[in-house]
Amino acid sequence: MPKIPSLPRNVTLHLTENCNLRCKICYYWGETGAYSKSQTNQKPKTLNFEIVKNLIRELAIVKPTYSLFGGEPLLYPYFEELLDEIKKNNSFVNTPTNGTLLSDNAELLVKKEFDLVRISLDGPRDINDKMRGVGSYEKAIQGINDLFEVKEKEKANKPLIDIIYTVTPDNFLTIEEFFLQDLDISKLDRITIQMQNFITKQMGEDYAEFLSSEFGILSDTYWKGLVRLPSEFNEIDRTELSRQVNRVRTYYSSQNKYAVLLPPTFSSQNLEAYLTSNWDQMTDVYEKCIIPWVSTEIVANGDVAPCHIFYDLVLGNLHENSIVDIWNGDKYKRFRDYMESKKFMPICPGCCILYLAGKKLRKKR
Repeated sequence: MPKIPSLPRNVTLHLTENCNLRCKICYYWGETGAYSKSQTNQKPKTLNFEIVKNLIRELAIVKPTYSLFGGEPLLYPYFEELLDEIKKNNSFVNTPTNGTLLSDNAELLVKKEFDLVRISLDGPRDINDKMRGVGSYEKAIQGINDLFEVKEKEKANKPLIDIIYTVTPDNFLTIEEFFLQDLDISKLDRITIQMQNFITKQMGEDYAEFLSSEFGILSDTYWKGLVRLPSEFNEIDRTELSRQVNRVRTYYSSQNKYAVLLPPTFSSQNLEAYLTSNWDQMTDVYEKCIIPWVSTEIVANGDVAPCHIFYDLVLGNLHENSIVDIWNGDKYKRFRDYMESKKFMPICPGCCILYLAGKKLRKKR
């Protein structure tokens, strides 16, 4: 058994459920997302700042990396105060963002020495606006330009600028156009091209059974937002997708720009296995996930969850107990014991974090 660390080294803060966009594929506010369901009429939750402040101070001794998450993290009403608390301890901080509020926050991000901004864009203007809303592309690109200009003016190296591109049936043919023609590569530090995360209905039902039998949890709020039929991806040409992505990666690497692919291998065979939910046939096969021993997530209502975006599994709440007690408590221990024994939960193959935190990659022969 791995020795249980006393404190997490990576913390994702789900700052707010609120978002100013309604992106089609979003597992929260999208067409089938957790917050878009007709029965969900509650006001979007915001993470209590006093709870966050106490958390940061409790974890100061290990200087964890903080990832700010949403909704749209830049809508968090205590964003500047939060950065002050994080930077008191010289922790690394990053955030994904839809980019539409970057212009308004560019000076703040540079001033506070924010480390990494990850802007979600899904293709050229017409494609992106179809998926994220009219005008979203122009605002995000202007935000990138303004952030870069402030960095230049202040002779600052931070924040690094990353573009996150999620591959879907709507945009897979525009990858070369977007990355090689539309973007100004000189203003970017890195790019991430990732396949759309999804699970099958059967995986979700098996996960629900796991939640019930192991932890007595009946929630299906979050995992149902990830359910997709593999047939929805039939029109994606695996060979063409592989060609475009690998050409973009080769070019960006030649320009000393860091390029991350999720999954790491964009071959036509690997993409076929991924998109048909035959994850055990992929080139990228992982022995286990190390997340339960190194990372945790704080949900907007104070819940402590061990897995990114799958917030149905809750192991405590910061309104009731400290992160130290929860991290080293019985529920977390039970979860780690399960993951050590079983290696994965039913939903794990559909998680993008697995490709970043998997252990012992082996190539199938």
